[in-house]
Amino acid sequence: MLVKLYSILILVAAATGTARAQSGCTDPQATNYNAGATSNDGSCQYPTTTTALFTKATLPSAVNESSGLLYTGGSVWTHNDSGNSATLFRVDSTSGQVLQQVAISNFPNTDWEDLAASAQYVYIGDFGNNNGDRRDLRILRVAKTDLGASATTATAQAINFSYPDQTDFTPRTNAHNFDCEAFFFANDSLHLFTKNWVDLRTRYYTVPAAPGTHVARLRGTFNTNGLVTAAALNPAGTTAALLGYNATNGSTFLWLLSGYQGAGYLRANKRRIELPNALLIGQAEGLCFVKNGRVFISNEQISNALLTVPPRLYALGLGAWIPTTALAAKTMRPAGRFTAVPNPAQQTLRVERTTGEEASLLLQNMLGQVVLAVPLAGGQLTLDLDLSPVESGQYVLRLQSAHGVVAQKLTVR
Repeated sequence: MLVKLYSILILVAAATGTARAQSGCTDPQATNYNAGATSNDGSCQYPTTTTALFTKATLPSAVNESSGLLYTGGSVWTHNDSGNSATLFRVDSTSGQVLQQVAISNFPNTDWEDLAASAQYVYIGDFGNNNGDRRDLRILRVAKTDLGASATTATAQAINFSYPDQTDFTPRTNAHNFDCEAFFFANDSLHLFTKNWVDLRTRYYTVPAAPGTHVARLRGTFNTNGLVTAAALNPAGTTAALLGYNATNGSTFLWLLSGYQGAGYLRANKRRIELPNALLIGQAEGLCFVKNGRVFISNEQISNALLTVPPRLYALGLGAWIPTTALAAKTMRPAGRFTAVPNPAQQTLRVERTTGEEASLLLQNMLGQVVLAVPLAGGQLTLDLDLSPVESGQYVLRLQSAHGVVAQKLTVR
């Protein structure tokens, strides 16, 4: 009887373990990747990642305080910060030249901070609130049809809102948590991320994307360890990004959020990319996706007795750090399966796959850098991969074809 009961307990424990394994970290690039997980729980952890930016163009003096950035309809739009005219600028992404200026005739630039877009409208975030005392927070909605190539003026509709948790409006310059400079549009709502001066976190709110007066809905908080200055969502809706900096030391960062369901952006896997210091790239303020895995970033000019950093437009490819499932269209077909033995491996790795389409086998380190790349011809089902040039450590092995990507974690000794 005891033996039988013991056997039953083992089976129950095994079944429980299997059930728990269904939820976990599904990104092979993470240090805590769970190969048995079938749904992401936002627990993925990543090594520190640092990258450079590619300078696309120097922006003209007309937009030396580029505060928001938007890519829509094949064009790049920006605007200046508070104290400037209520004007949208369409700029050339190669030369930085201003191609068009459209003045918003019925609202001032109280403190414009970010841009977003839906299929029909462009949204201007007039919600900058350095003193924490604004009672006229609003988002301006402009029809895209009013921003045609010949347009010089346009009118906007106001989406007025307030924070449900703000009761104190005593002016406190840069000493409160009710500033905001970041938002994007998704699923008929505007998704706002605050710039918390006190605790260096961000609070996530949603506001209906319709004119009127609304109370924002608080969805959650996230420790960004810095001041969030812009937000963007990629075209597929599978990756969100938060741009920001730390005013104490000038460190600049980009948080990548992926693996979420619906609007659960704060339940996503969160990966922080360290960008060059503000002393090199200025105060990073504008962010937009131009492809699922590529962003543009703009900065406000820094000009003082000690330092001058001109306003620029930068580009950054994110493909190495975004899970392939988040980069690809949701209709991606499976890429088949493969086995790689032994694991851990030393000199040679035997790779066998189940399908024979043309493909590439990529070995990436935990920073997302490709250290080995081997093409696989059509019909080739096996490969002996020489690991002798590879240093010991943790890697991700990816099989990539036109049907998609499959991956597994690999240890090399």
